[in-house]
Amino acid sequence: MRYSIVALSALAAGALAGPIESLSGFRVTGALPQIEKRQSTDVMTDDEAQHVAENFKDLINLDFNKTLARTAMTKGFTDYSDSVIELINSGCTGPQPLTEATFTSRKAFIAGQSSQPPIPFEILQLWNAGTSVHLRWRSSAPGTVQPEQPVTGIIAIEVKKNNHKPKPIEPWLIDVVYSEFNSGAWLVDLGVFVPTCDANGNGPPPPTLSAEASVVATQSATASATASAAARVRMF
Repeated sequence: MRYSIVALSALAAGALAGPIESLSGFRVTGALPQIEKRQSTDVMTDDEAQHVAENFKDLINLDFNKTLARTAMTKGFTDYSDSVIELINSGCTGPQPLTEATFTSRKAFIAGQSSQPPIPFEILQLWNAGTSVHLRWRSSAPGTVQPEQPVTGIIAIEVKKNNHKPKPIEPWLIDVVYSEFNSGAWLVDLGVFVPTCDANGNGPPPPTLSAEASVVATQSATASATASAAARVRMF
């Protein structure tokens, strides 16, 4: 990301001096919310954002380094990923409920991640948002089943400024991670889910209803539509 939040704020402040004309030709003349002004030290530089992303990658891609985890993450580190929970549950509804945090502390992350083998992790794209860094990533060999399906995902990493004195080794600490990826492909790679494919790799065609089932489905759809229409009449 070439422009920092500060630079964009300056550009926006200049634009707010007059009416804004949209692409559709409409002009906005009303008062707009003021953009928060930040000092340049309150946001990451592009190099700092890159460094944060590389720290996270190294925690996943290399033999686990507890020292790096303690240095690069906050004590209250929290991780959210329904994709990870789906892997933990192997496609079932438990043991871990969806939407809950996968880790709620740095200590828990170290305990969990240190027991895992390194995972191939390639950063494809990276965006610096000042107080967070967003990256698109890919793992080309996450499992054991051949041929493996590549897994691609998106991660948003919120950071906190490290105010430790003297000057800390890591100026920005990984605080909260939101990560989602193609867990279906990963379940295939791990051999948990075995797809049914033809010789060309295509899945099976959708099931064909029997004549009797088709009549029942049509009757059900007609009844549902009639009830829906009646409900709409009652509403008005």
